Amino acid sequence: PNLPAQVGKGVTSYTESAEVSKVELIMVRNLLDTTGESIRVQNENFIDASTGISGSGPAYVFYFMHSMMEAALKMGFSPNDSKILVSNTFEGAVELFNQANVSPQTLMDRVASKGGTTRAALDSLEDNNVNELIKKAAYAAFDRAVELGEQS
Repeated sequence: PNLPAQVGKGVTSYTESAEVSKVELIMVRNLLDTTGESIRVQNENFIDASTGISGSGPAYVFYFMHSMMEAALKMGFSPNDSKILVSNTFEGAVELFNQANVSPQTLMDRVASKGGTTRAALDSLEDNNVNELIKKAAYAAFDRAVELGEQS
């Protein structure tokens, strides 16, 4: 399980072998769901892949939050105000995403108006290839999970 399991928001992927009964599988899922959500996957490869997304993913979010807080501090906000700005921004964005039945791209388009401040920020992220860097980071974690699995 990933770190958010500590607050009931973890995500754990699992699979089973042929020897596992349906009753045992239900018991396992019920146990895993006590830490957040569980996702039944087809095979071990998806468990390694989920490590790159949800297992390591909280650190990616914290990295982004840290960067935003550093920017807020540099702009003159206090540490406390920087934390409030960033944490509530993330919390609100996640809540909107969970309630909306649209893609993240659609939500970004709703925030970013042509020639506006958000568009300038998104253009900067695109110009600096941040999208590809994030995907490379997730694959680095996935590849490492595969390597670690082969060692055991």
